[in-house]
Amino acid sequence: MGKKGKKIEGGFVPLPHRLIESEAYKLLSATAKIAYTYFLRDVRSGHQENVTLTFNQAKKYGVCQSPDTFSKAKKQLVENGLLDSVDGGGLNAPAIFKKSERWKQFGSDRFKVVPYKPGFGSKYFKTAMADADKKKKVLNARYPKPRFGSSAAGDTL
Repeated sequence: MGKKGKKIEGGFVPLPHRLIESEAYKLLSATAKIAYTYFLRDVRSGHQENVTLTFNQAKKYGVCQSPDTFSKAKKQLVENGLLDSVDGGGLNAPAIFKKSERWKQFGSDRFKVVPYKPGFGSKYFKTAMADADKKKKVLNARYPKPRFGSSAAGDTL
């Protein structure tokens, strides 16, 4: 009978050698590398593509203490092809990202640039409330369930 390998206790975040040896990863700031690990920690199943990490979580985990630093790290992760922006979030709604394999082509002519979608903070509240889509997003984030019952047509009372 052969020896069994040691079982890894608890959860873990896999970082493939090919990734950590890539230019896309090497060029990340230390904050972006740590943030990426916590974005991957959000994965609950092998089929999950979307990941989130809020600023409050990043602060709690010791990723960074500044919202500007956190924004720069997220932007870097998108620019280097490790994450793709799905929704910028803001005003009580978390930013949503999609795991990406674009980093494999980083630095080549095959690398596809995907724009970073910044969220909108409280200083943009007035602007957000003037835009119907952003207003709906803000209200859904702040009040996920109808505050006052709803009619059959879906209107609030």
